[in-house]
Amino acid sequence: MEWISDFSHDSLKLDCLLNTFPGNLEVQQVLGDIDEKIKKNTSCVDQCLKELQLELNETCSDKLMQDTTSFLHWLNNHDFSSTKFSSTHQGELIKFLQTLQRLLKNEQNQEETILQFLLELSSQCGVLFPCTSSGASFEFVSSSSVHGIEDNTAVDVHCIWDDIRLHLRRYLVHQLQSNQETKTGTLQHQLQFKTQCLQHLLFLYPESEVLIKYQKMQNKLVSDLLQKCAQDKGDEMNFEKIVHNYKSSIPAFCAVIKEDLYILSGIIDYSSVLKFINETYLDTFTEEITFVLHMLCELQLKEKALHAIKTSKNSKKNRS
Repeated sequence: MEWISDFSHDSLKLDCLLNTFPGNLEVQQVLGDIDEKIKKNTSCVDQCLKELQLELNETCSDKLMQDTTSFLHWLNNHDFSSTKFSSTHQGELIKFLQTLQRLLKNEQNQEETILQFLLELSSQCGVLFPCTSSGASFEFVSSSSVHGIEDNTAVDVHCIWDDIRLHLRRYLVHQLQSNQETKTGTLQHQLQFKTQCLQHLLFLYPESEVLIKYQKMQNKLVSDLLQKCAQDKGDEMNFEKIVHNYKSSIPAFCAVIKEDLYILSGIIDYSSVLKFINETYLDTFTEEITFVLHMLCELQLKEKALHAIKTSKNSKKNRS
């Protein structure tokens, strides 16, 4: 009769397992919640499609969509690579850029306002501003950009836009340098401010050019920090004191590296960040240390030579 007891035991386990499953009410509640979420998502998608359809009908009067089905069919089959945006009239473009140029030259403290205005034009209105290297000629290949005009005005547009960018770049670089010297506000505020300045520079100039400019600034910062360590308050350079000064400067040196890691990792790719840190900080540190050690070696050699000369003179005097 052992199998009867085993069967009863297994049945008990099965009953316990079945009791753990939710009942009909719980299942209906879960299904109802899922159904409600699906309805909300459907309603949200429908609303987005209606807004897109309305915007398309307003911008492209030759492609009026009467219902959502026809709009979805057009959206699915449309070749967006062939889309042509409205071109900018050459006279209006020159006038617009000249107005910005006059504001920057004649009005004080307008740089931040103009920067925000340009950023909003780009992000909200889809205006594409040239981001070429300094002094590079523009390539007029698309009517979708702010420089999509006739070639005979290319030089004028290039000169005015380059002048505007240069003015804004000087302003942003000055802001970065001032923030580095004064260090007002919390650390988080300082990091956000530097990040914003670099993002604005990247809006105006190519990434490679911005990084080169910023690298020069940070190179000077590192060089000044390390040279202070090498300049002893006494009259003579002492190896032990210099080593002590370098050791005491390590926390500040690491803090600067950490700041740039945080800032740059949010705006450029990781490989570029590592390259920047290596060239700006580690290479500069190595060069400065090598230079200081070379100077110390030269001083030691001079001191030994002077000591040898003095010893030789004293021995000659003693002989005479």
